[in-house]
Amino acid sequence: MGIRTVNAVMADAGPLIHLNEIGCLSILRIFEAIHIPDAVWLETVGQHRVLQDDILTLEIAYQHSLPKIEIMQFIHDKGLESLQDGECECLYLCEKMGISVLLTDDLSVREKAKQLNITPVGSLGIIVRAYKKGYISLNNAKLYITDLYYVSSLFVTRTIMELAIEQLQKGTEK
Repeated sequence: MGIRTVNAVMADAGPLIHLNEIGCLSILRIFEAIHIPDAVWLETVGQHRVLQDDILTLEIAYQHSLPKIEIMQFIHDKGLESLQDGECECLYLCEKMGISVLLTDDLSVREKAKQLNITPVGSLGIIVRAYKKGYISLNNAKLYITDLYYVSSLFVTRTIMELAIEQLQKGTEK
C-alpha cells in the first residue's frame, strides 16, 4: 500500500455532478489533487453531466485507467459486489494509492469506505471545508448548501440542509 497523501482525494461521480449543477466545481481547488478513475470519468464527462474542460480547468484532476482483472479481484476480496463500477474503482484506487479521502454522496459507498479506513466526504462536507479553509465566504457557503437542496439532483433533506447551515454559523460565533 502507498504512502497516505495528505491533501489528495479520490472523486466519485456524485460530488462532481452536484457541485457542477450548482456552479461551484471550482471549490475542489481546496485539494492538491483529485483522482478520478475511468468509470467515474465516463459517468460524469462521458454522460455530459460535467464538461471535460471544467474538470481540466481545475488543473488538479488526474484520470486513471485501471486493469479490469485487478478491479474484479478487489471487488471479490472486499465484498463490493453491490456497488457500481465507479465506486469500486474509487475504493480500489484509494487503497492502491494510499489516498485516505473519498469524495462521495452515496451512503452505501460511505459505509464501505469507512470499513476500509477511508474517510468519505460528501458535497456538503466539501462546501464546509472550503469555508473553513477560507476559500469561500460564509454567505457563499450558505448559498451553495441551499442550492444543493433546491437546485442539484443530490437527495438531501431540508433538515440536513438547515443543520449544515447552523453548523457553519456556529463556527463563526465566539
